[in-house]
Amino acid sequence: MSEHRLNVHRLYQNPRLGPEPLAAPRDFRLHPEPEELDEPDFDLRALFRVFLARRWTIVGTVVACMTLAAIALVQMTPLYTASALVLVGQRENKVVQDSVVADLTMDTSTIENQIQILRSTSLAERVVTKLNLVRDPEFGPGGQSLLAYLNPMTWFEEAPRVTRAGANLREPVQKPMVDPALLKRFASRLTVAAQGRSSVIRISFDSSRRDKAALIANTIADQYIYAQLEMKSDAARVTTSWLDDRMTQLTAEVRKAESAVEQYKIENDLDGKDGTTLADEQVSELNGQIVLARSNLAEQEAKYRQVNSLYRAGSNADSIASVVNSPLISTLRGQQAELMRKEAELATKYGDRHPQMVALRDEKKNLDAKIDEEVKRIIRTLANEVAVAKARLTSLETSLAEMQGTTNVQGQAAVKLRELEREAEARRNALQEYQKNRTSTEGKEGVQKADAQIIGKAPVPQDPSFPNKPLIMGVTLFGSTVLGMLLALMIERLDNGFRTGGEVERLTRLANLSVVPKLKGVKLVADRIVQKPLSAFSEAVRSMYSGLQLSNVDRPPKVVVFTSSVPGEGKTSLAVSLGRLASKGGARVILIDGDLRHPSVGGQFSPRKPQAGLVEVLSGKRDLASVLHRDPISPLEFVPVAAPPSNPADLLASMAMKSMVDILRQHYDLIIIDAAPVLPVADTRLLSRLADKIIYVIAWDKTPREAVMGGLKLLRDANADVAGTVLNQADMRRHAIYGYGSPSYGYGTKYTRYYAE
Repeated sequence: MSEHRLNVHRLYQNPRLGPEPLAAPRDFRLHPEPEELDEPDFDLRALFRVFLARRWTIVGTVVACMTLAAIALVQMTPLYTASALVLVGQRENKVVQDSVVADLTMDTSTIENQIQILRSTSLAERVVTKLNLVRDPEFGPGGQSLLAYLNPMTWFEEAPRVTRAGANLREPVQKPMVDPALLKRFASRLTVAAQGRSSVIRISFDSSRRDKAALIANTIADQYIYAQLEMKSDAARVTTSWLDDRMTQLTAEVRKAESAVEQYKIENDLDGKDGTTLADEQVSELNGQIVLARSNLAEQEAKYRQVNSLYRAGSNADSIASVVNSPLISTLRGQQAELMRKEAELATKYGDRHPQMVALRDEKKNLDAKIDEEVKRIIRTLANEVAVAKARLTSLETSLAEMQGTTNVQGQAAVKLRELEREAEARRNALQEYQKNRTSTEGKEGVQKADAQIIGKAPVPQDPSFPNKPLIMGVTLFGSTVLGMLLALMIERLDNGFRTGGEVERLTRLANLSVVPKLKGVKLVADRIVQKPLSAFSEAVRSMYSGLQLSNVDRPPKVVVFTSSVPGEGKTSLAVSLGRLASKGGARVILIDGDLRHPSVGGQFSPRKPQAGLVEVLSGKRDLASVLHRDPISPLEFVPVAAPPSNPADLLASMAMKSMVDILRQHYDLIIIDAAPVLPVADTRLLSRLADKIIYVIAWDKTPREAVMGGLKLLRDANADVAGTVLNQADMRRHAIYGYGSPSYGYGTKYTRYYAE
């Protein structure tokens, strides 16, 4: 119907209805809450329904987070990781036992020490200087900043040229001052770790260029080997320097002794022939022994100082054994090498915790202790020998002093001459011995080998190691899903409206008469009850009417007031729909616009404003028949309001209003009053005294629960009889999710054959 018109007719008497007494006042009683409706503290199904209802919030959160993560991954500069392998703690012992050459493997603490050396600032300085990384933009200021990653101008730049390390590891590296911040950025890209329980260390380096990552990793390994060679060369140079100083001293002593011999011959006119007496021979023999004792003392002192200096410098037992020629140390080292060979074989065969492995490690510790004890014993023996030599020299010198008292001056001169000659000879012999040691040390220095070797050069990586796109996107997907669920729960908690009749009944302890679906794109909702009598909306109104009739089976209510908490909850459309439904069923129904402040009943039937209405009847200016109108599309009759009065509360509480309702009770089966909202004004509480039942309309998922509870409390205080509540303007798909978990239980597509949408 495109246009409605107002029909005014006379009030007809209903001869079937006799006068009825006014209904007695009733006590307002809340419906008890059923026990089976109590909500548990945690309902997994309710939680699932919340996620299902807020699924678009979760999906939107996931899509937004995944998009941001994808953008961030696109903007990130990929990093490539290259790794080199270094075997540490291997020395060539040349000790053979059972015809197998064994390697000595370092313990865990020593491997950790080597890892710290690889991470040290000094080694980083060598690599930075060797490759000229000071001018590399990747390690310069801002090389790792987010702006550098996000700057599109740097995405297509050529790789910075790096000075490659020379083939000769012994090529000297100049060490200018390196910025500590650059070294810190360099260290942040370096990873050094042991490979399991082996003596292999993995050196990994991250760089934005794959070739540069491999180059730097290999250079670190090379410089580590070179640093070890330098340390061993430094130790050899210390020994050589000591030998050089000793040789210089011995040469000077030889020259001084020879000069003393010649000078003594000239002063005492001696030709060097032996013609002395027995005392002279004894003195000469004592002088010879003293010379040998002094030479022996000097040799023992030199050997003791050398061994002691090597032991304090931390040199290995092989160097000390070569000085003192100790076969026991060589034998123990051979046994130690054989144990290491057996340990390597058993480690592969049995594992680290096997009893034989434990026994081997104990034997190794015993051998180490024996070697160390043998070195200490040698040092103590040398110290004792020095003390014995000193004591012997002192004894000989004492004997010589006694014999000199019995010899003549000539004999003394001859003895002195021979002493000087023998001392000179001893000096020459000592000089020749040190010359041999010096030649041997120079040969060893030229063939120094490092205790570590590179067993795997770092290849150029093909795929970036950062960012790990699958991992980042997977974590983002999981995190965004959790975040979306949390947002859905938070929005759900902040949303304070009613979504199911069960919620209304639990909180208000009132029966929920119906859940009325929301009609999208329909201007006059109340016309639906006539145009589509089999629609879901019409069925919801029938459910509301049935609940109203069943609220008092013995005396079905005649005067029904529609109200709500606040304006805009659709109570007027429901009042008109209920009136049309009841009138189409054969009942005589009249609808009265009881909202004198904002009347809206007339607009439901015609856009034209009526000339007179309820206000004029209550004020005595018009009779009821003159303002009574009939619905053009149903037998429903209604009384509109033409203009809001200045005293709406006084009119509704007047005797005229009460008398009019009493008269209408005698002529109509159902009187519907569309009242004002409860919370803003007191009009509805005044009308509640005239009503048999009150229907409380609640906007689905819109009206706050506090507003509903506050409005019902006001009605309870006014002793009003509330038949129940109606959830209006419901999204039936979401309502089905909240109420039952599937739209098929509501007005979904599964039951479309029952309803005419």
